[in-house]
Amino acid sequence: MKSIVYQYVTDSQENRLAVQISLEEWELLQKEIAELKRKLEILQGIREALLEVREARRTGRKLQTLKDFLNEC
Repeated sequence: MKSIVYQYVTDSQENRLAVQISLEEWELLQKEIAELKRKLEILQGIREALLEVREARRTGRKLQTLKDFLNEC
């Protein structure tokens, strides 16, 4: 990945107020953020499913089989 070139926008006391990057770099960052969000959603779904399985085993509750799940679709 190439490095991002940026500029700080500062006030008269050199306090940083903003950052400027090229539109191309911004769009690349937005794409990477979207991919990370999708990965996070998948991982959260897996985590929730594993917690549900753990709870079902603890309580003896029967879960839907994969076959039954696929037949619903």
